Amino acid sequence: MRQANVEGGRKIPRQVKLTEFEDNALYFAAQRAGMTPARFLKESALSYERGMSVTERHTVVKELFLLKRSLAAIGTNINQLAKWANVEESLNAEISAELHSSLAYLNRLMGEISENTAQLAVSSEEADAS
Repeated sequence: MRQANVEGGRKIPRQVKLTEFEDNALYFAAQRAGMTPARFLKESALSYERGMSVTERHTVVKELFLLKRSLAAIGTNINQLAKWANVEESLNAEISAELHSSLAYLNRLMGEISENTAQLAVSSEEADAS
């Protein structure tokens, strides 16, 4: 996952000295997290500030993808119901209840997405952007 661009860029380099064993451990840990070693080091260091480990952050990202999939399914369901209602030119109690249920579930999912996105933010500016 690529980092978002920041105004002014990232111009401050840091140097870390590792043993061969530590370097290998870092490389494989970063690979498991789907990051480069440099990004993994940065994310790990900043996780203290966020109160969330790299693993927890990865879990939240996975949950967001699952929520996205659920939203797509709900959208498909609502579109099918709306299409049927337009063709039949009627909206019976069953369809109306299904639409209300789907929309309520959609609103709950949107709330969960907002909460999860806020958890991923590194700074208050990043949280406000989501």
